[in-house]
Amino acid sequence: MNNIFIYKTEEEFNHFRKAGRLAAKVLDEVCKRALPGVSTWDLDVFAESWIRDHGAIPTFKGYLEFPCTLCTSVNQEIVHGIPSTIRILKEGDILSVDVGVTLVASVNGKESNYIGDNAKTVPIGETDPRNLKLIADIKRGLLLGVEQCHPGRKISDIARAIEEVSSKEGYGCVKEFGGHGIGPAYHCAPFIPNFVDYFRTYDDCVIEEGMILAIEPMFNLGLGDIRKMKDGWTIVTRDNRLSAHYEHSVLVTKAGPEILTVLED
Repeated sequence: MNNIFIYKTEEEFNHFRKAGRLAAKVLDEVCKRALPGVSTWDLDVFAESWIRDHGAIPTFKGYLEFPCTLCTSVNQEIVHGIPSTIRILKEGDILSVDVGVTLVASVNGKESNYIGDNAKTVPIGETDPRNLKLIADIKRGLLLGVEQCHPGRKISDIARAIEEVSSKEGYGCVKEFGGHGIGPAYHCAPFIPNFVDYFRTYDDCVIEEGMILAIEPMFNLGLGDIRKMKDGWTIVTRDNRLSAHYEHSVLVTKAGPEILTVLED
């Protein structure tokens, strides 16, 4: 990952706010269209068109050669699922959608990228109550992690808050992937794990005012073990149990966390 970026000006914050609202809106619109009989490719085509029509760029498309606008991960797929014309959503599925939006803007004559990144898991039609609980619990874990984003606290405080939920509820917590800082590049330091033992091996990081943090827990109904599919992208649970993923982009302010990926009132 690149260096940690600390933003200073209200103009920069406002560009991130705009990118975050766009990311939240397109995610909401995609999830409304996630219905039985719809392909994940249909969702991707809609999302790319929507983003470009709003004067922005799909962050993921072309990033490290990723081929699509959305990551669409169904059931046992955890993250990085590639949309496909043959992946048709079915009643009872759960779908994790991850989307990034990039705005290009100038501040003091210098052009830069401003990125909003968010994800959520939704049921497709009626699904098992256990799946609904998984979705509710991961959202709760995310929000508890967000609450730790105060200047002077540490990244380990975020990890601890999230892990307390996964541990208490008996979920497998994915350890190979986590959140990240956001700067002009999509992935920047610090890495934000969803478990505290990470810091037995790696240095912790103090949270500072002006950081943009993408926090994203991933909980599995079974174990936390994962494997990568032959497409080179899609990450699935090794035991084929279902997984959920939630994410917000957060601006660290003097007063605490400001969630950027929220819908406008």
